Amino acid sequence: MKPTKISAALATATITTTLLTPTAQALQPGDKYVALGDSYASTGTITQPVPGSTPACVKDQDNYPHQLAKQLNLQLDDASCAWAFTYQYDNPQHHALPLTAPTPQKQHLTPDTKLVTITLGGNDAGLAALFTACAPHIQIPGLPDCSPTAKPITDASIHNPDTTGRNLKQRLIDIANDTKKRAPQAQILFTGYYTAATPEHRCPESGYLSLNDRKYINSFLTEVNNTIQQAAQETHTTYITPPNDPEGWCKPPQQRNTNYYGMPEHNLIAHPTPLGQKHMAQKIAQNTH
Repeated sequence: MKPTKISAALATATITTTLLTPTAQALQPGDKYVALGDSYASTGTITQPVPGSTPACVKDQDNYPHQLAKQLNLQLDDASCAWAFTYQYDNPQHHALPLTAPTPQKQHLTPDTKLVTITLGGNDAGLAALFTACAPHIQIPGLPDCSPTAKPITDASIHNPDTTGRNLKQRLIDIANDTKKRAPQAQILFTGYYTAATPEHRCPESGYLSLNDRKYINSFLTEVNNTIQQAAQETHTTYITPPNDPEGWCKPPQQRNTNYYGMPEHNLIAHPTPLGQKHMAQKIAQNTH
């Protein structure tokens, strides 16, 4: 039986679409890699800043973008910057200091980019509100739970629309879709955020946080990560689950991915340790091709 004109046309359209649609290609040494993100991407050992970087970005030489670029022999363009929100994809960053990042992160993306990592969303979700409400409970005993104060703010920050009518997931989706247009040959990977305080463990890092507050902090990060993962799924990009340790902050020094005080690993307070950045780089490398 001869194919109908309609079926032949459909076959031709399918072949044409396949040929014309840019796809991610296997990484080669020297390929361009762009890292977009906030402090969970930019920081590592804070005594090892990237030469020439804006100090307010807290961009360190052993953050996961630098470690990943070294592992895969890629040419890194690190746009990550501490304090960044999803809005810094489209806009310059003037916090925590004026001219912290004078150009939008998207401007680092070019058609020859072959790998893009995106670590954004934590600040949008209300990390500052959580920290302000809950940090005193680490060092001061007897305070009432911080979760009743922080949770309504973080819930709204994750799920409610902003002035543009988009919630956090939609902003992440928009970033992924625009990244595809700017870097049509790139592999695009979203990363989640490491666990911190955990319900099952208490240690000097978690201090006097109550069980309820440890549950809240853990559930907050889980919800942020779920939001990022949903955005990745809906844009057919890749989500990297952080290589979490069940003990979170409470694993022994020099063995943990994050800590609260930043010592003795010399990381930014309440952020990934240099080891945590190494583990993240390794996990991302395993998910590239």
